[in-house]
Amino acid sequence: MKYRAALFDFDGTLTPSLPLWVKAFHIAVEKVGASYTDEEVIRLFFYRNWAEAAAELKFASLEEFREEIHRGLRIAFTEAVLFPEVIAVLDRCRANGLRTAIVTSAPRVVLEDVMPRLQIHEHFDYVICADDVKNFKPHPEPVLTTLGVLKCLPHEAIMIGDSTADILAGKAAGTATALFLTAGHSPFHKEDALRATNPDHIFSHHRELHSIIGLA
Repeated sequence: MKYRAALFDFDGTLTPSLPLWVKAFHIAVEKVGASYTDEEVIRLFFYRNWAEAAAELKFASLEEFREEIHRGLRIAFTEAVLFPEVIAVLDRCRANGLRTAIVTSAPRVVLEDVMPRLQIHEHFDYVICADDVKNFKPHPEPVLTTLGVLKCLPHEAIMIGDSTADILAGKAAGTATALFLTAGHSPFHKEDALRATNPDHIFSHHRELHSIIGLA
């Protein structure tokens, strides 16, 4: 086996959920009578400090804004599905004795609801969310914390994700990295920036993970 552990980002990696985040933000800003195009939502709210956005939108507090986003996520994620081949990859990881984890910056409220519905909750040894860390990806804290729980050294693990934050977090922690690069993510990520992170592997379909991870 190439690795002892496979760490997966959630949004955009296991599920094509980035448009669902757009929908959630649309729902959230309705509370203050705001309206934006999808492109504006991505520019204003993705990969940005929510406190700044909450202040601009005149929410009473960051907590109120966060609660509205969480409400929007619970509604939007009823539409969540998995990318093709995800279950097959996870099953093969288990069959080969790999430790598995989700390393996400999404709030736990999303994962607790959607993972059982997608029938993947039993496929992971550990899940770390935004609620569990002080520093989000690309900081290595979420990856290093996960490796500690799994009792795995960095060079024994691979971090798999679709964003620059995923790859940079893995590299900063010392793991191998695999970038999921798909045309469907072009509204959310710039391909040149993704490639500039120099991941160890790039894949466009999850079936490729069998060989990347080294699954027998």
